[in-house]
Amino acid sequence: MLRNKNLYNSAYGSFVGSNHGYCRFRKKLRIKKFTELIRPTKEDRILEIGCNGGDLLFHISHFSDYVYGIDVNKEQVSKVNSKRIQCMSATDLKFGNETFDKVCSFEVIEHIADITKVFQEVHRILKPKGKFIISFPVELIRGQQALFDAITVYKNASYARMLHVQKLTPKKIKTMIKDIPFDVSLSAIHFLPYPTFIMVMEKGSGVGQQANQDPNARMPSWFSTS
Repeated sequence: MLRNKNLYNSAYGSFVGSNHGYCRFRKKLRIKKFTELIRPTKEDRILEIGCNGGDLLFHISHFSDYVYGIDVNKEQVSKVNSKRIQCMSATDLKFGNETFDKVCSFEVIEHIADITKVFQEVHRILKPKGKFIISFPVELIRGQQALFDAITVYKNASYARMLHVQKLTPKKIKTMIKDIPFDVSLSAIHFLPYPTFIMVMEKGSGVGQQANQDPNARMPSWFSTS
């Protein structure tokens, strides 16, 4: 059986980013809705966490000059081969404090065990009043919305619960981040195409947890707009 760290490979990345059949339909729905939620402007500095092949990222780059992405899937990041996208964990973001106006992460946080650490890191790298926009599946049973991916990519339905290590609701998210200064401005359900929770949060006042980062650092030298 694959270990969790090896689940995210080129086969998985290529499937979820496919331009064929159901995956193409799902991707088009998501890109449209997520772009509406992000509301990118030309001067926005935007980071997408879990960008996979960069379909949303490159679409948003038509509206903003400063769009970047990270993903833990080393094979997929290497395949895309863009300086806009780097292999990085959401629990250890290599950015200076108050770097981004907006951070987004769509259908990703349910894959991450330490969600509180993700929110701490995002709070740190957001500018004052910056927005964190997320989505995650509505699930009665953990992993149910990953069944199609698990069966198609790994030929094993049990992998769905390895992909989705969290069963989340907005209430659970609010409890997890109660000590991190975020103000929730939107909490809703959309069909993309299956039921999906959407949350938009604004960085509130308060210090939050600060990592050992140079406060004068902004964009790492290896990021560019090329």
